[in-house]
Amino acid sequence: MWERKGVRMSANTAGTLLNHPRYQMALHHLQKGEWKSGLAQVEHLMVQFPLVPELRALRQDFKLRAKFDQDEENDLAIERRHRLIKFVTRVGVVILVVALTFWGIQKYSTWLGEQLDLARQRVEHEIQMAQLHAKSRDAQALLRAGRPGEAKALLDEITVTNPEFPGLQESLAQAEAAASLETLYKEAMGLIYLDDWPTARMILEDIAAQEPNYRDVSAQLANIEKQTLLSDIFTQAEENFQAELWDMAVAGFESVRALHPEYRPEIVEERLFHSYVNAARTMLIDQADSLQTLKIAEGYFRKALALRPQNSDIKSERELARLYLKAQHDFNLGRWSDVITDLEVVYAEDPEYATGTARQTLYDAYVARGDSHMVSMEYDTALIDYQRAIALVEQDPQADLRMYEAQLEVAEALGAQSDYEAAVIHYKTAVEISDLKARALQQNNYILAATLEEAESYARAANFSLAFERYRYAISIADNVQATIIHVVTSEDYLTLLACRYGSTVRAIVLANNIADPNLIINGEELIIPVFP
Repeated sequence: MWERKGVRMSANTAGTLLNHPRYQMALHHLQKGEWKSGLAQVEHLMVQFPLVPELRALRQDFKLRAKFDQDEENDLAIERRHRLIKFVTRVGVVILVVALTFWGIQKYSTWLGEQLDLARQRVEHEIQMAQLHAKSRDAQALLRAGRPGEAKALLDEITVTNPEFPGLQESLAQAEAAASLETLYKEAMGLIYLDDWPTARMILEDIAAQEPNYRDVSAQLANIEKQTLLSDIFTQAEENFQAELWDMAVAGFESVRALHPEYRPEIVEERLFHSYVNAARTMLIDQADSLQTLKIAEGYFRKALALRPQNSDIKSERELARLYLKAQHDFNLGRWSDVITDLEVVYAEDPEYATGTARQTLYDAYVARGDSHMVSMEYDTALIDYQRAIALVEQDPQADLRMYEAQLEVAEALGAQSDYEAAVIHYKTAVEISDLKARALQQNNYILAATLEEAESYARAANFSLAFERYRYAISIADNVQATIIHVVTSEDYLTLLACRYGSTVRAIVLANNIADPNLIINGEELIIPVFP
């Protein structure tokens, strides 16, 4: 009904106002033409909803209709008086009364029409102004909400109705400025979508200069700074990747991932994987026996596997590095069986792993565990470890000192079991490998040379027990003909590395330097390294 009368309910108050009992009663009185009763209901509602323009318009409508009724009642009263006057004065003044009545009615009708027109115009003006003020308030609210287009449409409606409406020009200027900012903002957002960060930043900085708190411009500028930083880091990392500077590429791509995990994730992951792998492999080319390098390489392999857990090649390379590092740690703690278990896997996969230091460590672990069994008088078990050491050394033609030492260890284990004939064979092999007799004569060590001659004589006579004793004694006095090298310890050195580098053995180095704890070799210390002459 109210739509037909030009009254539109506000969307924000419709739910509360339309369902109010007094509002329903007011509409009922309106339909019945009961203006005063309806106005009373509206006056009560105005107390609860004083700012609703539609309710004020409804109250004005009731007042206008009540005024119309009152005017009609006044007209009827005047007409009754005139009739009474006509009745009283009809005799004698009929013509005059008729003339006066006609004249009076004509004059009164003209005045009444003028008054009604003025009242109607005044009400219409008030309703129109109320509607314009409501539109102006709505336009300001839309501007504050960042919807300048809708605000401009409302202001244009006000312009059509009343171009002189107070504050209209200022509001139009605000709407146009807001629309301009919105256009710039949308343009900047489009450029951000296209990753055109520099241009987007220029536009957003222009917006911030005009309106510092406009929307999320500050946040977008901060994001652009972050994206620009990410782009710069990514570009530098990519250049390092193409230049095969793997460590620097790793650092760059890791920084990108840490700053923004979702930044070009596929290519960053791809680059990181290959950088990890290549960094590890490159490090191991020249420093494959460095524990520090192996630790770093193992870390790179581990990170690569975290990206691609199913890559069997990397899994194998990482496992070899892990086992080697663990074996070196266990070696320092004397866990010979653990060392052997791990390095047998490494050696089977790559006999030259860590430039041969894995094989060297495995050899020294066999010998050390064999020595341990000898102390416990577990001669059969010790013999097995010494024979494994020989089998390992046979794969390396440059390991003469290791072969010499292993042959002596086997001879000792066999002698402990009274198998002197077999023991003598291994002693003879060791002497031949080292050319010990010739070196003794060369150095005028006649006691050693004579002892070896005795041992050989007893062996030829099949007196193996005496031959064993003479060989054993000869070996015990052979240290003074042993060739040595002096090595100054560095921070990267460890005993199995030095043994491998110089073709020596850990046991020989420990004995030559009276080392109580293999872990305690000090940087700058001079070590005597026994070598094969």
